[in-house]
Amino acid sequence: MNAVLENMWRSVPRPNRANAAMWAIGAGHGMTHAYSAAFYVLLPFLAKNLGLTYSQVGVIISLRQLMSAVVNLPAGAVVDTLGRRSLFMSLALAWAALPYLLISFTSSYTVILLSMGVVGIGSFLWHPAAITALSELYPTRRGYGLALHELGANLGDTLTPLAAGFLLAALNWRQVLLIIVAAGLLLTLVVIRMMAHAHRQRSAAPSRTLATKDYVQGLRLLLRNGPLLILAMVSGVRAMTQLGLSTFLPLYLLNELHLPAALMGLYLAVVQGSGMIATPIAGVLSDRLGPKRIATAGMLTTSLVISGFAALNLGAAFVGALALLGFFVYSMRPAIFRWAIGIVPRDYEGTTVGILFTTQALLPTAMPIVGGYLGDRYGLLSIFYVIAGTVLVANLALLFVPDVRRPAAPN
Repeated sequence: MNAVLENMWRSVPRPNRANAAMWAIGAGHGMTHAYSAAFYVLLPFLAKNLGLTYSQVGVIISLRQLMSAVVNLPAGAVVDTLGRRSLFMSLALAWAALPYLLISFTSSYTVILLSMGVVGIGSFLWHPAAITALSELYPTRRGYGLALHELGANLGDTLTPLAAGFLLAALNWRQVLLIIVAAGLLLTLVVIRMMAHAHRQRSAAPSRTLATKDYVQGLRLLLRNGPLLILAMVSGVRAMTQLGLSTFLPLYLLNELHLPAALMGLYLAVVQGSGMIATPIAGVLSDRLGPKRIATAGMLTTSLVISGFAALNLGAAFVGALALLGFFVYSMRPAIFRWAIGIVPRDYEGTTVGILFTTQALLPTAMPIVGGYLGDRYGLLSIFYVIAGTVLVANLALLFVPDVRRPAAPN
């Protein structure tokens, strides 16, 4: 075990000029997640302040997911046909902050809905450009590159709820949201500058693009790729699990367990922090052992932990259960993406990412609405049973997808 951990540590890229782009992309991904992570902590307080039901809360999150589903596949197509990855990543970072700024000033449910729709469009422009850029930078270490990208998201998801929870002890939700947005905009300027610098260093190796005719032909092939479609479905179920937990776990902690805001933020940070630990481990292991083993183990364990969480009165073990849940929920994502881009031609990786993120956005769209209805009618715990059952069914589908052991050779 020590030898495995030592080899994993030796394989970690250290920050330097040669891989500055990878670290900048990871940091940018963290920024796209920081706003939504804070919003999930603030959402129960917003709902209480505005008198919203669980169903109305669900509609807010579902609208964001629907808009992201609309934009993901076209975004992947644009990346493959036009390139300009740095431009798309910079645009997504700037776009992500503005709707939350508007939410902090309004009491209109309609304005909040419109703002969240804009969030869905902007934040999900990031992924096809960022993930294909990482694949181009590290063609033989895609699993680790994707894991570091996910690690940035985990940092945003971990640190922001913790900060928001403690800020809520002294400020109201509007003031906290303003602070998060202001800090995020400052950090965004730094990340954009880092990406621009890294892009200039790599200007001798421009991104490849496809002719529209070749792209359309390739897209038809991808849509007939059965294993890819199964992975896209499973990726969507994983995202549905994450969204259901992100939306309703804070409501459960506040309304059912009556936790103070600071402790609620700490508990959510535990979920995200354990995912942060799991992500690079899953990325490296998916390169070495094959992504199928990592993804199926994560799906099965997630289902069991969620079921146990809902069925048992865990008492002092509650935090440990949350940590275990976060570890396996987040370990699945780099393995599934590593799996998917390993079974398609290199020229269509951007479109593959777009397909995966389309299902990741489309399948979870109904989860907040269904969860809100279940929460209003049967109580919040019923939502967690539904999530656990869905994850278990999706895990069975992975049995029909062949594993990928080695990175695809460059064309």
